[in-house]
Formats: sequence, C-alpha cells, structure tokens
Amino acid sequence: MTGHATPRGRVWRFGNDVSGDDGIIEFAIIREGFGKAFDEDALRAMCFRRLRPEFPSEVRRGDIVVGGTNFAHHNHVEVSVAIRASGIAAVVVESCEAGFVRRALNTGLPVMICPGIAAAVADGEVIEADPTTGEVRLPSGRVLRARPFSERMVEIWRAGGVIPLLEREFAMRRTASD
Repeated sequence: MTGHATPRGRVWRFGNDVSGDDGIIEFAIIREGFGKAFDEDALRAMCFRRLRPEFPSEVRRGDIVVGGTNFAHHNHVEVSVAIRASGIAAVVVESCEAGFVRRALNTGLPVMICPGIAAAVADGEVIEADPTTGEVRLPSGRVLRARPFSERMVEIWRAGGVIPLLEREFAMRRTASD
C-alpha cells in the first residue's frame, strides 16, 4: 500500500502511555520469532487487542489511530508492521519515541506529532492528517498543526516505505546507466 493520498479516515482513539510491546502487540508471543520474517497475519490479529479487543476485527483500511502522550513506548519494528498491516493510514499522537516515528515511516506508515489531538477528537470521527503540510483537519473544521514531513520523509511515505523507495531509485539508476 502506498501513501499517495492524504490520509482521511475514522479515528481509533487511545490514551497516554500505550506500550508498543504489551499494548499494541504482545511481544512475548512473537519473541521466539524475533529476527525472522514477519507473520503479518499474526501481527494484524493481535494489534491493539489487549486495549481494544474489537480492533482486529473492526478496523478498516484507511482508519487513523490517535493517541495521547508517550505512545508506543517500548516498541520494536513489529509494532509498526502490525499497525500498517491492520490497514491504518496514519498515526497522530501527542508524543512518542523518535524510534517509533522512524520505524513506522520505514514501513510506509506516517506518524505525526500533533499537540492537542487526543482531546480534540473522539472514536469514530473522521479526520484528515496531511504529513506534507502537518495539518490535521477535524470534523468541526478546526485545523491542528503538526510538524510537516521533510521532503525525503514524504518520498518514503509516498513510496510505501524505505525498501520500495530504494528499489525504485536503484531501478531508475540502472535504467539511466544503460
């Protein structure tokens, strides 16, 4: 899935201090496979189920996760893969680890840090989160501001992650040199 269009979707709202390893996924379950290829189906089935048991069965492609402060602390790359595999188009939070932002972007999942977002929306509302401008448009018409992505971050997001971007760039170089 590539991120060409501005994410616009239904909100799944989470609070503060959401653990990546014990809230978003259950790392104890996947620890034995650490370092092996991801089982995206297993990650999708466990994504957020400790916090919202209905999430794996009710999430829809294009939905947006909104979180409070300290979102996805204690996370591994599997956390980002699980969220992306669930069909989430973007994550908009008050604060999170910088590592989570990088790991998520590497998989093509944009994470935006947006002060005030947690109190501004409710579950089920539809918002638009534009990483290119940093604007988060609320149902009321109000616009919150996050830091916009750099040009390179936008390229990674639009390509669907680092690997697809690098594959495209290497293919272009090979074609140019032929």
